[in-house]
Amino acid sequence: MKEKDTDIQLVAFGMIAELLGGQEKQWPLTRDTDQLKAELIAAFPELKDLPFVVAVNMEVVQNNQPIAPGAQVALLPPYSGG
Repeated sequence: MKEKDTDIQLVAFGMIAELLGGQEKQWPLTRDTDQLKAELIAAFPELKDLPFVVAVNMEVVQNNQPIAPGAQVALLPPYSGG
């Protein structure tokens, strides 16, 4: 089995997963989180109106961050908590 080391693994939750058509999806490697967000909004325009945060390899990203090949990128909808 050939691994695609030029892809990243998207993991989406809630309404975001519904828009993307599933919770997990392979995505072509993207330079950084800002570019990824732009590509996702271009492919799924409904995302533009949904607030979400990005986590790269289980760490929430506050600013733009590079994405390495094979990274896991989670798209997290807003959540409430104490």
